[in-house]
Amino acid sequence: MTAPRSSYDVIVVGLSLGALATGALLARRGFRVVALGHGSLPHRYDRDGRALYRRLGAITAHESPAFRRVFAELALLPAVRRRLTALDPAWQVVMPRRRIDVPTAVDRRVAEVLREFPEVPRAVEEFYAALSVAEPALDALFGADLSWPPEGFWERRRARALADALPLRPGSDLLGAFAADHPFRTFVDAQCRFSGAVDPDGLTTLRRARAHGPARASMLDGDEHDELTRMLLEKILQHGGEVRPRDTVERIVVRRGRAVGVELAGVDEGLGAAWVVTGLDAGAAHRLTREPLSRAYTQTLLSARPRHYRYLLNVVVRREVLPVGMARRLFAVMDGARPLTEENLLALEVAPGDGPEVTLRVGALLPRALVDAGATTLRRVRPRVMGALARVIPFLDRHTLWVESPHDGLPPDDPSGGTPPRPSAPELMEPLEEFTAPGFLGLCGHPLRGDVERLLLPGRQAVPALGMEGELLAALSAARTITRSDPSKERLRVELWSRVES
Repeated sequence: MTAPRSSYDVIVVGLSLGALATGALLARRGFRVVALGHGSLPHRYDRDGRALYRRLGAITAHESPAFRRVFAELALLPAVRRRLTALDPAWQVVMPRRRIDVPTAVDRRVAEVLREFPEVPRAVEEFYAALSVAEPALDALFGADLSWPPEGFWERRRARALADALPLRPGSDLLGAFAADHPFRTFVDAQCRFSGAVDPDGLTTLRRARAHGPARASMLDGDEHDELTRMLLEKILQHGGEVRPRDTVERIVVRRGRAVGVELAGVDEGLGAAWVVTGLDAGAAHRLTREPLSRAYTQTLLSARPRHYRYLLNVVVRREVLPVGMARRLFAVMDGARPLTEENLLALEVAPGDGPEVTLRVGALLPRALVDAGATTLRRVRPRVMGALARVIPFLDRHTLWVESPHDGLPPDDPSGGTPPRPSAPELMEPLEEFTAPGFLGLCGHPLRGDVERLLLPGRQAVPALGMEGELLAALSAARTITRSDPSKERLRVELWSRVES
């Protein structure tokens, strides 16, 4: 690239949660940061005056150590907590002949579950006792000042020492006291399969313990993730950074194996930087460098294979059709004897708002084979999901006002009989990957550092098993790595963290 017109300490490519949190933390610590939109789309969009969404939105990591550390250092924690509406029950599971609420209080939760599964009282009590013991130990592990994924001999040694203190062994079976076909397993896994960004068929003891144990969920007004994005962007601006949401990166410029800036698409402009941070998947990030892959990193990228995709359907209904007692967050199983995929397992969220109409965010997990079969097969998903949803919400067809998905390429369904808008191009669904060489504790995926020096990847693939918490852990790790490259900024980080901890 020619001499850059502007130079920064850090360039953030894309507006993912992990990348933006990294940028906001570094701006707070005195680095000069610029955030580039790189085609990022908001999670909420409007059609015909109705609020529609691109993904499920409930926040489940707001009490995690990583969430508290990031938003406390940015002086955003009180503002976020004021805006959060805690859900109680945290979620609800509907199965054939069963409806189980999951309250946030452990004693109430155990009592509710025992009401539905009175035949296995000892197993249920032991299960929740194990989760109660595991939660503070996991908080201590994820709250330690470590890099995630752990890197280097001393980091891995310290992380392993903390992991050895966990009361749950990674290879143990948390549900071992229940028969293989017992419906309690389905009750637990219905919710756990929608946590994290990894293959839902690969649930482990630690993944179940972290997803099911805390039993917390909250919502923000508007769209939850868009609100967090807005807050982080404002913090970058507040601390002297720049935000350029319409700029797209054509290439990450590499010299002598090190990222030194970016070239922007559509304009003759380059930006220089000491570090480049992105939440893009590792393969997409490396393609932007236009550098040949090393053999080792090729194997790293090949170790991740999509197994499922997250599909979302927006269903706008009259509020009066919602059943009495239905929670704002619900997981519905149609048949416990069938695989928990496609329309047999739905995640349902009642989006924020208090008007006469309400948007239902309906999620489903689609196997890769179905998605790879092409558009014709994918377009059959919507009517099947609507058919399953009608089993959860009686008289749904009489009260449905609008049906639309950003993923299937079909035009919106308008039961009023209006002229349907032309379908837009289907948007890519989030892949849920299997890592054939899983990282630390089976929770981590790709390393934070890419194949290029000073290119960091605090995205969903770093600690994919933990979802939002994993992205924030990766953001803290990326900010830590960059801060340590400047001794004066490192002293400021230690001082800021000491204030947060006190």
